[in-house]
Amino acid sequence: MRTKDENRKSSCLVTGAISALFLSSLAVAADLDEPEGITDRAAQSCPLNSGGPSLLGTKWRVSKTYQNVVPEGLDMTMNVSLDTMAGDTGCNKYAAKFKQVGYTGFTITHMSRTRHPCKLLRPEVGGKTIHVGNQEGAYLRIMRRMGSVQQLDNGVLVFYDRNGKKGLEMTKL
Repeated sequence: MRTKDENRKSSCLVTGAISALFLSSLAVAADLDEPEGITDRAAQSCPLNSGGPSLLGTKWRVSKTYQNVVPEGLDMTMNVSLDTMAGDTGCNKYAAKFKQVGYTGFTITHMSRTRHPCKLLRPEVGGKTIHVGNQEGAYLRIMRRMGSVQQLDNGVLVFYDRNGKKGLEMTKL
């Protein structure tokens, strides 16, 4: 008997294979080579598609929230699984269940986190303190607003809100 995850993976592969077959058949029907710029979705259609290689199993560090640089001493991370983006906010763990919308869109369906008290960080002696709880709250609120994602060639993952504004920027770990 197959598990729920195995069924989803199988469904993603079938959907991707059908998409690739459809694109190929369009090219053949039009007596053309496969159109430039159209990529084979079989290898990259699930779970969270960024228009590039699959994000499944990848790990990222949050580097910017709405163009505000996340301080170096604060490690907020995200791992991508089949239907969840999960990670660390610097003091708590979180998990955001999502549903894919189109090729690069998604919507968060449920978000949870642990509830440990957050500390103040002082990355350098005499430097400005960082209230990790404020950073955590801002990151999780911003994550809920995101609606699409794009993976850039330089190892950067960009999340856009539903208005198309760049909300989160992450670097690959």
